[in-house]
Amino acid sequence: MLQKLGLTLYGAKVYAALVSTGPTNATVLASEAEVPRTKIYETLKRLEEEKWIIVEKGRPSIYTPAYPREIIEERKSALYSEIDEVANQLAITYDQLMEEDNPKVLFIRGVDSIMSKTAEMMGRARHDIMLMGSLYSPREMEPLKKEILKAKKRGVNVRIITRPALRSSSGDVKIIKSLLSVTPDIKKSRSPYLKNVIIDDREILIMYSRVVDGITDVDNVVAIWVPNASVASYMSSNFNMIWNAKSAAHSRS
Repeated sequence: MLQKLGLTLYGAKVYAALVSTGPTNATVLASEAEVPRTKIYETLKRLEEEKWIIVEKGRPSIYTPAYPREIIEERKSALYSEIDEVANQLAITYDQLMEEDNPKVLFIRGVDSIMSKTAEMMGRARHDIMLMGSLYSPREMEPLKKEILKAKKRGVNVRIITRPALRSSSGDVKIIKSLLSVTPDIKKSRSPYLKNVIIDDREILIMYSRVVDGITDVDNVVAIWVPNASVASYMSSNFNMIWNAKSAAHSRS
C-alpha cells in the first residue's frame, strides 16, 4: 500500500521499519528493513526529500518517521489530485472524439453484447442517463438495476420512460415494477418496442427487435451505438418533451 502512495519497495520497507523501531541510525535500519547496505543511504535520502522521514544530522545521523496519519493523508490527497487530473485529460480527449463530425457508428448484435455496451456507457455517465422505450430482456433487469444504483451514487440523474410490462420470447418483463425498486423517476408511456439509452447528450444506443403478435423477440435484438453529441442531443430533446408532457398531464389530473 505504501508503494501505491509513491514509495519504492525499499522506501516502504524502511519507513515501516522506522515506525516499528522508532528513531534509529542507518545501520540498524538496513538490518531491520532487510535493505542492502549499498541501498540504504540512497533510500533514506529519497525518503527525506519526500518528507517521509526527519533526519537529525550527526555521527551517526538519526532518522525519525513522519507521523503516519499526516504523511499518508498528504500522499492520498496528492494521489487523488493526480488521478483526477488524468481522468479530466482523458475525458477531454474522449469528448473531443465524440464531437467529431464523422462519428464511428457501431452495430451490435445479441443481448449479452448490448448489455455490456449499456453498462459501459452508463459507467462513464457524469450528468444524465435517459432510458426511453420498452425493449428489455428478462435477464438484463438485475444487471441494469445495479448500474442505475451505481450511477445514482455518483450523482447522475437517471430518468426512464417505458411501458409497464413487456411480453417477450424469453418471458414477461414487469418493467416499471422492477425498476421502481432502484429509482422513482419513471414515467409510463405507450413507448414503441425499441429502446434508447442516452448518456449526457453525448452518445446514444438504439436497440431494435422483431415483434410478432405482440411478442418481442429479445433473443435476436440488435443495436446501433452512435457517439455523437448532435444525434444524442436531438433524441434527448424528444425525451424531455415527452417527460415534461407527462409531468404536465399528471399535474392537471
